Amino acid sequence: MDPLVLVLTIVSSVLAVFLIVLGVQAFLVLREVQKTLRHINQVVEVAEHTAVRALMPLQSMGDFVTGVKSGLRVFETFVHYLKRAGDEE
Repeated sequence: MDPLVLVLTIVSSVLAVFLIVLGVQAFLVLREVQKTLRHINQVVEVAEHTAVRALMPLQSMGDFVTGVKSGLRVFETFVHYLKRAGDEE
């Protein structure tokens, strides 16, 4: 067998094995990335849920303040109406 053919066969075989190992490693890395992204997604969902739960009382307080403002406007309008009715008499 010619030495050049032997060297090319050995180099091709080593390269093929190297590429197979590289492909398997890439596959394993991508699986780990997928697991990590799933874990990060779960953490983000929990954080989002916690943030929403923490902001609900503040939103309720804002709605309460808006209701009080509306009530005061109605009361002011009523007082203004009474004053105007009293001035007309």
